[in-house]
Amino acid sequence: MDVLQIHHSALTALGETQGLNARLALLHKALRQRHAFIDRLAVAPFEPETRRVRTFVHSTHGEPPLAFYEAVLEEAPSLAALATSGEPRVIQDLLALDQPGARPHTQAILAAGYRASYTLPFRWNGRFEAFVFFDSRLAHSMTPDVLEDLDLFGHLAGSVVLAERQTLRALLAALRTASQMVHLRDPETGGHLERMAAYARVIAQDLARRGLRAFDDAFIEHLAAFAPLHDLGKIGTPDGVLMKPGALDPEEQAVMRQHPLTGRTMVDAILANFGAEQLEHVDLLRHVAEGHHELLDGSGYPHGLREDEVPIAARIIAAADIFDALTSRRPYKTPWPNTEAFAYLRRQAEGKLDRDCVEALIAQKEAVERIQATFAA
Repeated sequence: MDVLQIHHSALTALGETQGLNARLALLHKALRQRHAFIDRLAVAPFEPETRRVRTFVHSTHGEPPLAFYEAVLEEAPSLAALATSGEPRVIQDLLALDQPGARPHTQAILAAGYRASYTLPFRWNGRFEAFVFFDSRLAHSMTPDVLEDLDLFGHLAGSVVLAERQTLRALLAALRTASQMVHLRDPETGGHLERMAAYARVIAQDLARRGLRAFDDAFIEHLAAFAPLHDLGKIGTPDGVLMKPGALDPEEQAVMRQHPLTGRTMVDAILANFGAEQLEHVDLLRHVAEGHHELLDGSGYPHGLREDEVPIAARIIAAADIFDALTSRRPYKTPWPNTEAFAYLRRQAEGKLDRDCVEALIAQKEAVERIQATFAA
């Protein structure tokens, strides 16, 4: 099969395939038909707000060398230089980087046996968007004809990822606007939404690292993006209930317990309006909005789900939300110390909360303290 046939087949399959990981795998497969020694294709988007580059999606022949890796761009000077110049980088023998003090990313790549790499800064409309990485276990394999193909496949991979992320950005912008309207009315502490995203990421990463859940980078990043939207449905809760300073009576509790259903209805409507129903991991958004008050013993709401009926995303958000409520200052309470909040979560994990999620949060107590310091009330 010549290169034109390979490219045509890849483009045709891309248009018929759903899911970002599947699309990238198709591109990698087509590339390996031409250059079988390209063992890894990965895309790491850049987040201007945090100045961070994060592993996001990859296709790897063999065991992936990196997962849940992130770095502030300016703390990786060689990558920062590439992002600024827009020029790609070729390393024909990675062993030259095997020196004391090598960055964790470099150490992981070397430990996986990679010997040559090509890094392409992907730009769109003059703006740096992501790094596209190609790695090979064959040293000195990045010849001019190979690099010509990698440029083409790299821009195609970057475009595929960017298209999905742009749709996600527009979707999140609409949802966050609605969510922010809720928080203008709801007297919750400042920083709650940011802390929810960070706690969700910490819990999910710990579960994945310990092998308790097979989460990949894309799952975790989507979950962190959706976590702040858990109370979206409160936009439909009357002020008299939402802002009542005292305890709710049974009738008011029934009204409040409708907000997860309202949130799910809003999510479905916005997804339909954006034509985004097929976005990868979009079910996480539904689970976060609708399921974050479900408990494993069936005592939660709105559906009284039990055990395995409660989605893992909802379990993670429930643990994070309760912890943040306990440790935050509210008009009617002082914040609990973390130790007391952790002890309470452990008691709740005897039947209501997911024990693994609770222990994952507690295991990362230093990360929790950094999150609280960064997004203080």
